Amino acid sequence: MAEIQTAKTYYLGIHPHMLDPVSLEYTSFGVLWYEEGKQRYVVSCSNEQVLYNIYTSIRDKQQERDWQTRKRLALWTAFKEPWKSMPDGWYVLRSRDKFPLHLSVVRKTKYSIWLEHAAVCENEAQLTGYLDRAKQTHHLTSIVPMELQEGSIHE
Repeated sequence: MAEIQTAKTYYLGIHPHMLDPVSLEYTSFGVLWYEEGKQRYVVSCSNEQVLYNIYTSIRDKQQERDWQTRKRLALWTAFKEPWKSMPDGWYVLRSRDKFPLHLSVVRKTKYSIWLEHAAVCENEAQLTGYLDRAKQTHHLTSIVPMELQEGSIHE
């Protein structure tokens, strides 16, 4: 026997001025939820604090996943400029000089370039905390700052 479908009521919660970590633009963050069988299937709700907590939870998970990122760049990368003429060591790359920005911790060895960690930083405190965590994790005394400008790297 066919089950009778009943219409569900969906609810939408929207909060303005939240960071999109891909585009680094501040935009509205909205989510949808519904209730079924005395249970709420929540992606968010209209309560602003709950919505902000969900957004924060998502960003925290993204930041932890970004921190865990570790990739070896293509082998030939170490033999092309600007990496070719740079000494072995640890480098920080910023996507731009204003917040929010993408930040990467890169380790250069003689024959390889490793993306050790990545992050989206919304402010100076996040940037400083991220760099302190990288220094502590890898027992570093310094990391050379670099800035990406128009597709190239500048110290």
